[in-house]
Amino acid sequence: MDVERIKFERTGGFAGMRIATDLKFADLSDEQASRISELLDDLDFGELPEELLEESMPDQFTYVITVETDDWEHTVTTGDASAPEKMQELLHLLDRLARTKRKH
Repeated sequence: MDVERIKFERTGGFAGMRIATDLKFADLSDEQASRISELLDDLDFGELPEELLEESMPDQFTYVITVETDDWEHTVTTGDASAPEKMQELLHLLDRLARTKRKH
């Protein structure tokens, strides 16, 4: 999968804070790009339903991830409790990248 960019947004939580970033794959380190690609492939991201949300829990985060490739674009919305276990690492990695990028 040739990923061009990933848009990531996290909203909610106790303080209702929003973190968002638009990551161009070309700007990531080889290690980061490789790991994200592996996670997306492992999840078969393009085949996931657009909403992976279960009942809403108070103060949980909601995540919106949009992946753009040469051939397609796909957006998935999920939450802390409803994200599949395989997706947790991707969420943590994207969240960390978004917070790091915000500081610059």
